[in-house]
Amino acid sequence: MIRSFCKKQLYNRGISSRILPSFKYVNFLQNHGLISVAIRYLSVTATPENSFTISYLINSCGLSPKSAKLASKRVYFETPEKPDSLISFLKNQGFSGSEIAELIRRAPKILVCNPEKTLLPKFEFFYSRGVSSSSLAKILSACPSVLESNLNSCIIPNFNFFKDFAGCSDDKVLVAYKRSPWILVNDFRSVAAPNLAILRECRVPESNIMSYFVNQPAIFAISHERFKRTVEEVKKLGVCPVKQKFLLTLQALLQISESTKERKLNVYREWGWSDEEIALAFVKFPFCFMYSVHKIKAAMNFYINTAGLRSSDVANRPRLLGFSLEKRIIPRFAVIQFLSSKGLIKNNVSLAKVLGPNEKKFLQMFVIPYGDPDLLKLYKGKLGISK
Repeated sequence: MIRSFCKKQLYNRGISSRILPSFKYVNFLQNHGLISVAIRYLSVTATPENSFTISYLINSCGLSPKSAKLASKRVYFETPEKPDSLISFLKNQGFSGSEIAELIRRAPKILVCNPEKTLLPKFEFFYSRGVSSSSLAKILSACPSVLESNLNSCIIPNFNFFKDFAGCSDDKVLVAYKRSPWILVNDFRSVAAPNLAILRECRVPESNIMSYFVNQPAIFAISHERFKRTVEEVKKLGVCPVKQKFLLTLQALLQISESTKERKLNVYREWGWSDEEIALAFVKFPFCFMYSVHKIKAAMNFYINTAGLRSSDVANRPRLLGFSLEKRIIPRFAVIQFLSSKGLIKNNVSLAKVLGPNEKKFLQMFVIPYGDPDLLKLYKGKLGISK
């Protein structure tokens, strides 16, 4: 039955049996639980209709077989002339092989465009604004959506609006685009302007607004009703609009859905935080709602079950949740335990004092003064440093 099924699949797909193991191995595959692997191989192998496209994407563009198959669902060509022309164009614009591969993986349709007619005017526009070829290649390979937009009716008006509204330099517009491609490829102005007006009505300082406008443009692309509702929510929390924290809190609330927020609320409640403690922690450190559920649970578990803190201790110092468990919390806690066991420091040393300093300062405070090679070895070992 398996043998006939596989033969039928090969016949239907027009695939030569030379590209697969001989069918005398089917029993071997079945006996070793590998027949499902063989069937999956059949399911992802190129069909006669797109085999040239997939082969070209792999061999000429540098895509992986998996990425090539996905890209082939969005672009199709039977001859190499158009894609060859596109790749040649990108190389002439300073794109590296890896940048070409990434660009095509993200926007495979450009392989069949006329680069001189469709792409060159856009490149020339960005060059005219002082963007270097190397910077442009890096930005467009990561965010190529602007290459599929109309230059005169979309890119130029949005570019000029963003620059004039933010009062920023040309290169800052590209920085903002990389963070939120939507600003150049959609009607960003009609959505952003009303949201910016709300912040001005709340007396948020213009310098704060513009800083966020350039560095976090995505939050201004939220629907007007949701943006207005969230601003009111931040005000009810008692955050002063004049402070930078107002926009940080707004960003935190806008970047998570209601269901995600509720899930994280429940995690904190499970660790014993009251709703009042949660609200106060959020106002102190809005990022505590931007971390994943896994990170929150892992940090709380360590602080309470390993470090011996009370849940309320973490609620009062929510910044503790922001440190990396593997890169900072565990290695530094190991150092403190080592020093405490030898009576070199007090057992009640503040974790904030231990976790807060940067790497250099921490070493100067808790490692170097003791001159113990075992202590340094312990610390590096926890960091995963062999030497």
